[in-house]
Amino acid sequence: MMNPQLIELMDKELLNQHVKALSAYERLTGEEEAERAVDYIVGNLQQHHIPYNRYQFDGYFSDPIHGEVFVTAPMKLAIRAKARSFGANLPHGVKGNLLYDFFSEHSTRISGPEERYEKMKDKIIISWNYYEDYVKKIESAGAIGLIHIWPSKEKALHEETVGTIWGTPTMGTVDQLTNIPVVGINHEDGSKLLEWIKEEHSVEVVLKTEVRNSVKKTSLPVATIRGELEEYILVSGHYDSWHKGATDNATANSLMLEMARIFSTQQSKRSIKIAWWPGHSNGRYAGSAWYCDQFWEEINEKCVAHINIDFPGTKGNVQVVPRSTAMEKEEFLTDIIRDYTKKEPSRSDYLPRGADQSFWGTNIPIHLMLKYEPLDQEKRYQTPGGNWWWHTEEDLVDKVDCDLLKRDTGMHIDLVNHLVNVPILPINLLRFLAKSKEIIKDLDNHSDEAFDFTKIHQIFEKVSIMAGELLEKEESDKTSYNKLLKSIGGKLNRLKFSYSSRYDYDNTYPFQPYPGLAKVKEVYRSNTTQEDFLFISTFFIRQRNRIVNEIKEVIMEIERYFD
Repeated sequence: MMNPQLIELMDKELLNQHVKALSAYERLTGEEEAERAVDYIVGNLQQHHIPYNRYQFDGYFSDPIHGEVFVTAPMKLAIRAKARSFGANLPHGVKGNLLYDFFSEHSTRISGPEERYEKMKDKIIISWNYYEDYVKKIESAGAIGLIHIWPSKEKALHEETVGTIWGTPTMGTVDQLTNIPVVGINHEDGSKLLEWIKEEHSVEVVLKTEVRNSVKKTSLPVATIRGELEEYILVSGHYDSWHKGATDNATANSLMLEMARIFSTQQSKRSIKIAWWPGHSNGRYAGSAWYCDQFWEEINEKCVAHINIDFPGTKGNVQVVPRSTAMEKEEFLTDIIRDYTKKEPSRSDYLPRGADQSFWGTNIPIHLMLKYEPLDQEKRYQTPGGNWWWHTEEDLVDKVDCDLLKRDTGMHIDLVNHLVNVPILPINLLRFLAKSKEIIKDLDNHSDEAFDFTKIHQIFEKVSIMAGELLEKEESDKTSYNKLLKSIGGKLNRLKFSYSSRYDYDNTYPFQPYPGLAKVKEVYRSNTTQEDFLFISTFFIRQRNRIVNEIKEVIMEIERYFD
């Protein structure tokens, strides 16, 4: 699939130049240096005569300024900490005794016996878990703060967020914002606190946070490269960063500029849009969510694929892992990765909850994102890319591998080139449905028998039969066939990757495929309170109704196509 003519057009020096220029700025959304980075991006688009729009919008952003943990008893000690974005702003601090949530040692799930949470009232919790659902759970239990211990042993402190709301809050979601202060500390200091708790039984601390929550205006540049059709591929990556963010995400921004330059000189069947998002870090994907809100109809009707790019060209990240919804043909990603790495991918993953996946409500059939990581034997740090400098002040240009950046740029150029020119979208409905049935079966096997999956199993069997008949049908009208694939592929993706209205967004809680059904995994009457079991059961029934009915609509759409 490698296209030598396009690859020869890549300019390694230009890629490096872009990374160095963008990494000179602290690109916190809505701040002056982030806007200067946008100036650089659009300046390059202008230089190469590439049409673009620089959209501007108001968003709600949360900037962590300072965090502090001060032990007041049984001894006095200041511990380095970082406040979490979207945690409560409490600069004068809150004093309380520490309570260790030992359940968090082995699982990030929030389920557990009643005694797990009943002692948390008026306590500052110290835990290995900081996920958003957990923060809200301990908040509802009466905890007055959270200290999160980083699980791997680097000394660096990572920026992170506990924002529960995807994109800008609405009047219906604003009350879901976190109301307790949350900080992160490193493994060494966390282990020290746990030892004191074990020895002294009572450890008192003062927890302080300074978090600036405000409405700010920000820019969102989008380049458009016209093809023969209005149908297009959306390529995206966030330009905002914690600190100077060389690998997260100046390298991707550089890749995208080079992609725009090269494709602006080529003719293609489909069009390409390249979007640089703000608000990824301190806005919970506010940029991509705003763009989806504003251009929902266009995306729903014309966008056939979304490719998100995050920390390519990172030193040491020689492995490439394909991530998708499993809607595309399996060899589509693996062939490209093999061409560039000379080895088979060690695994394939589903797309994560984050990474600006704001488009599940629209009918996009193909969603792709490559993950870059160290060799398995060199993995030491529990960060998304396996690098200790992730989300720290040390993510500077010395962490960039220029040869890997060129490799990763080539992979994306070939990926996009194939998608914009292939006559029939590379979709494999049977693969998607087979993997979906495996997931549903696993959920059924690992949940209480009160959760009845019978109707779900039956509807997946029916739609699989219809997909098989569709595959056997000789195709003469490629336009109509692609339109059908886009529609039913988008609808099936939506069921697998979201649980809410197609015009809204799920929360930011930890993700599993079929999230509306996955809430019941490992939930049994024996390990769940009576109230929680009732609430989960009600949610499950509503999600079951949604999935069964919407797959029926997919079946009817295929039947209409046959007619």
